[in-house]
Amino acid sequence: MAQIFPDIEVIKKSKQKPTEGELHLINYLISNFGDDVEIYAQPCFNGDRPDIVLMSSKLGVIIIEVKDWNLDLYEIDRKNKWHLKANDSLVKSPFQQVYAYKKSFFDVHINGLLEKSIKNKAFYSIIKTYVYFHKGSKEAINSLFSQHLEDARTESRTHADAFKSRAIDFAEYESKNEITAKRQDKFSRDMSISLHKENLRKIKFPLKGNEATFDDGVYREFRRLLNPPLHYANEGKDFNYSAKQLRLITSKAGDRTKICGLAGSGKTVVLAGRAVNAHKRHGERVLVLSFNITLSSYIHDKISAVRCDFPWSAFDISTYHRFITSALNNAEIEVIVPDHLNYDGRDKTVARNVSVELDEYLEKKYYTNLNIFDDVEIEYKYDTILIDEIQDYKPDWIKIIRANFLEEKGEMILFGDEKQNIYKRSLDAERRSKVVEGFGAWEKLTKSFRYLDQSPILPLIDAFQRRYLSQSYELDEDESFQLSLINIGIQGYQLFDNLDLANVARQIISLAKAAKIHPNDITIVSSNDFILAELDYHIRNGESHRERTLCSFPSKEATNHPKYSRHYRKISTNKKKAFNLNSGVIKLTSTHSFKGFESPYVVLLVNAKDSPEMVYTGLTRAKQNVLVFLDQDSPYIGFFESHLSQLQLTS
Repeated sequence: MAQIFPDIEVIKKSKQKPTEGELHLINYLISNFGDDVEIYAQPCFNGDRPDIVLMSSKLGVIIIEVKDWNLDLYEIDRKNKWHLKANDSLVKSPFQQVYAYKKSFFDVHINGLLEKSIKNKAFYSIIKTYVYFHKGSKEAINSLFSQHLEDARTESRTHADAFKSRAIDFAEYESKNEITAKRQDKFSRDMSISLHKENLRKIKFPLKGNEATFDDGVYREFRRLLNPPLHYANEGKDFNYSAKQLRLITSKAGDRTKICGLAGSGKTVVLAGRAVNAHKRHGERVLVLSFNITLSSYIHDKISAVRCDFPWSAFDISTYHRFITSALNNAEIEVIVPDHLNYDGRDKTVARNVSVELDEYLEKKYYTNLNIFDDVEIEYKYDTILIDEIQDYKPDWIKIIRANFLEEKGEMILFGDEKQNIYKRSLDAERRSKVVEGFGAWEKLTKSFRYLDQSPILPLIDAFQRRYLSQSYELDEDESFQLSLINIGIQGYQLFDNLDLANVARQIISLAKAAKIHPNDITIVSSNDFILAELDYHIRNGESHRERTLCSFPSKEATNHPKYSRHYRKISTNKKKAFNLNSGVIKLTSTHSFKGFESPYVVLLVNAKDSPEMVYTGLTRAKQNVLVFLDQDSPYIGFFESHLSQLQLTS
């Protein structure tokens, strides 16, 4: 008898009640698979909610989407799109829905799986998918697909006859045949994984048990995601919360609050404490959203530091776009991408340009569309939603989240620092981040806990914001600020030539070794990924040094690989997701990806066209030491000349 998670009685009482089809299938699976098989009913991981997942430590993973549909009410067109017969309205294909869950395992959820699947296509076969139509039958399923399969076979014969009669040449014959074959393959594929009550014995694991692709490490990663462990109080730390922080971490039903504060004032600490207290209060899942992909792991670490018992399954931590992508799939809303935005070539420039155009299209059509969820019923809403980096959010995003995913009496708390407004979002009358109405006045955290009282970084940041940001933003007075003339650690600036980054790499490594700075304490930050990738290459391949690194962007070698352009978005996202502060090596990251983080020693590369917000965000990532490398055409040279000493570094 298979193991079921959670217990069947818990499943029946869950907030999202199982359907008749789900219960029927679960009971069948429990009875027909052995005790080495794990069944996960409605697992939820950071927004994704497949119906049923089966796993065996030796045989791989199965994802099953369950539909209690009357198939007589549906039809499929030539492009494999599903429609309701009554009004010809488009509905999301259940097959595309289950394929999207499989894709998410590789692209988002399982560390290292994307890289392995790119290098070895066999890895993609460790997950098998099915769609179970509880009210379906063999005849109903055949009626959906059989005519399309026959049409494809007829087309193939027509193409062959046209070629034999010389009505078309070989190139045209090959092209037409390829298109027809692809369409036929899609229909055959979907039909082959269709289940009904009478053919459930078709369910088979993808592997035979001796493949190296599904090793113990991959199995543990899947299990960590599907059955997250409990967090115990002794794993956390004792926070010395201020009186204001103690008030703000208290969870209250119906509360709508917005919290701002200067860099290092403990906004993420408050968010983490509030998340845990919210779950303690109502016992349900808590949604935590950020803008920055890399910040998810940082938020996870801050929640882990809270001294309290809680299940990790209580928290969905995601970015806005990743969460909405999952929500669209869960709600069976088809995301349609025009053909001209599906680029599969190897030209890196074209790939990037198409990616930008695709982002703009998706943003307008789906992510900022206030009516996108109007015609669907959202099955799961949250009692608590916490949003970080609110300065990077568009007001419409907040409206979409509040209107569609928050319970009527749920609490929703916003966190931000508008001076890190590197995307130039609108400000309100208080010169703070402009958000939708209904969240009251700003709660302000005015004491920084990131810096020592005597840190020279404090006066540097204070002077910078007064010089460059005072006309646009309300300045935050730091209660911990004391003017200091003591030079703690390494502070300084240097000019650099972005055509000679090998020299910059030598200077950074030389300085770090002379000061005996551990590589784990060094983070190199810039707004330009191309400069960072080149610098990373020279740090790893210098004549006098070969340092290990961790980057939030693809390496120079990866971008030059012939497969890179077609996997550009996946690889970039995966690198951000895997970014880890405590990796033991030098880290390189874009300013965009490092918002919310902090590092003992920051090397900031200031480029000629960086905005004041970009420079401020980079400076405020440093806890103890900051070394600023300025482009020779930077407008900030005069400022840093008057506030930092120029370092005399050897070339």
